[in-house]
Amino acid sequence: MINKDQSIPCPVCQTKIPFDTHQLLTGVQFSCSNCSAAIGLSTESKKLVEETMVKLEDLKTKKVR
Repeated sequence: MINKDQSIPCPVCQTKIPFDTHQLLTGVQFSCSNCSAAIGLSTESKKLVEETMVKLEDLKTKKVR
């Protein structure tokens, strides 16, 4: 499910593009509703983003405790 509060500005027109992190990590691309430009992760970035998301989830878990 796409979280409407989680978005990135379109690199072409700056319209907010909502996305789901888990889908982004699996290779899904998301399109701008205004100009149809697409965003996605490059193969080179995927590992770094996955590691960062794991660290973020760990921090969230520690904060809750």
